[in-house]
Amino acid sequence: AMRKALRIASERNENLNIFMRNFAELAKLSPANKQQEDLCPLMENVISLMQVFAERAHVRFTADLPSSAYFIHADAQQIEQVLLNITKNAIEAVDGSGLVHFRLDATAHILSISDSGRGIPAGVQDQLFNPFFSTKKDGQGVGLTVDREILLSHGFDFSLGSQQFSDERRQLQTSFVIKLKP
Repeated sequence: AMRKALRIASERNENLNIFMRNFAELAKLSPANKQQEDLCPLMENVISLMQVFAERAHVRFTADLPSSAYFIHADAQQIEQVLLNITKNAIEAVDGSGLVHFRLDATAHILSISDSGRGIPAGVQDQLFNPFFSTKKDGQGVGLTVDREILLSHGFDFSLGSQQFSDERRQLQTSFVIKLKP
């Protein structure tokens, strides 16, 4: 029985290795085509693209963006993909009526997307960027892994934190914070 169990475990492991290799191929990002990009219109684009999903989920968007251009050296498509994914996650995290707040602090070079959802369960925080880890019942655990790769390839530090902070009477729970390099 022990030998049979070991054989099954070994076969499962081999299948997982094949799966991981295939996935790695799939997730290989095309090299970033970095240019000077104004982050403000990029964010406005993401906000308007996701507005429909937000309204359907009874989520309100608020934004605090600089009035002048804010340039970063980045691949616009890749950064847009990251922002869309973070926004989608934030909308899903709210789960009922609530708020997603976008903030670009040009002085501190920080972009944050915060939501008024339930926050991140204790013990989950460290696993969020692991491939195939998901808190969603039908999640693939791929989104944040790809986000992480893109942000790292741009040299942008980031964190996904859960803390209660009040921003002008609004209770926000979770914040995805990206430290930008202008």
